[in-house]
Amino acid sequence: MFFARPRISTRLEIWPTFVDALSTVLMAIVFVLMTFLVAQVFLVETINDRDTELANLQAQLRQFEQKLTKAKDQHLAASTKVTALEELIKSLNSQLKKLTQDLSLEQQQHGEQKTLNERIKTDLEKLEERLKQLKNLLQQAQDESLKKDDEVKALQLSLFSMEKEQEKHKNSIKVGQFRSQFFAQLKNILGDRSDVRVVDDRFIFQSEVLFAIGSADLGEDGKEQLNSLVKALKEIGNKIPPEINWILRVDGHTDSRPIKSTQFPSNWELSTARAIAVVQYMINKGIDGKHLVAAGFGEFQPLNTDVKDIERNRRIEFKLDQR
Repeated sequence: MFFARPRISTRLEIWPTFVDALSTVLMAIVFVLMTFLVAQVFLVETINDRDTELANLQAQLRQFEQKLTKAKDQHLAASTKVTALEELIKSLNSQLKKLTQDLSLEQQQHGEQKTLNERIKTDLEKLEERLKQLKNLLQQAQDESLKKDDEVKALQLSLFSMEKEQEKHKNSIKVGQFRSQFFAQLKNILGDRSDVRVVDDRFIFQSEVLFAIGSADLGEDGKEQLNSLVKALKEIGNKIPPEINWILRVDGHTDSRPIKSTQFPSNWELSTARAIAVVQYMINKGIDGKHLVAAGFGEFQPLNTDVKDIERNRRIEFKLDQR
């Protein structure tokens, strides 16, 4: 018909929409890859810093070992000197005893040998003086030996402390490696969510993911998210060697808007109650309580000081660390 309405094609309208959707998906993928790259760069820098600290500690440890060896050698020399002096004193005591016996015998048999007796008496006095000197030397040597013993003990304590510090740094590096695996695995499980993100060495949930506003009761959606976290933590926890005393720290934060209710007189109580609620739920799901710590910071550790965007400060932070 001449006045019939012409048919409008929709193929050209669908194509731009498809291109926009595809661009959005590509941008999201690029954002996730950039986030993972930044986390990996931060981990590499952290490990390099730990390696430098470990090398410094090892150098100090070698110095302490050299000092300890030197102190042990000095202690051995002093002990040898003390032994020699003790043997000399024994020998002089024997001589003194023999001379005393000779003097007594001479006095009984020869009264006219007064000159000889006087000489013997003089020798005795000299021997006694020498004996006093040797006793003083022995006392000095014993004092020096005790002093060296104290130095050896101090060096041993310092060495033990350095070994403990070295072990602590090694464990810290290992925990950092497991933390990276834990965050990567958790990120894969939770997917690309704007309300769940990684900041430095912490994994952050916005409070709205887990709790209603002004509440410390976990919601169903929050429990599902925590189930994913518990699963990842169990898998990583089984890989961490038993000698590493690791913990997952759960920190509660609020924004700066005050709260005052019968249950929560201030933001301190609210943030702490939320952290405890998360920890208790994870314990109920099989995480050992010795690996969990709950802390509340109220509004005093904000991520964003902009009044227009304080909602980002309401959050629960997770940090895998050593105790």
